[in-house]
Amino acid sequence: MARQPRTPGVTEAPKTTETEVVTTTTADQADAALNAILGAPETTASTEATSTASEPVTPEPTAEDIQAKKEYEEFLEWRNSKGKKASATGAAQHVGTSDATTPKRTRQVCGPHGWTTEEY
Repeated sequence: MARQPRTPGVTEAPKTTETEVVTTTTADQADAALNAILGAPETTASTEATSTASEPVTPEPTAEDIQAKKEYEEFLEWRNSKGKKASATGAAQHVGTSDATTPKRTRQVCGPHGWTTEEY
């Protein structure tokens, strides 16, 4: 039996003698509770075609989307042209000038004349 709220000072409605056996599932109870909170859903027949799982609906691109795509394509063209120019001119890769065979390390040392840097 469903829970019945009771308010002090209110007389009870007369009870009916008919008893109905209603079996509801949890999903039905959840739907009923949701409908009670949000209101009954509108059930109007739509003339628009609905999509199925095999045919997803793609939204129409907006003017901002079209502009952004155009700018991105222009950027890609610019980047690719820059790469072709660099390879055509034979741009040299960076080569270090230090002697790689003997790495030099330095440290700060406090000497008689103050702080100095020495190699070790």
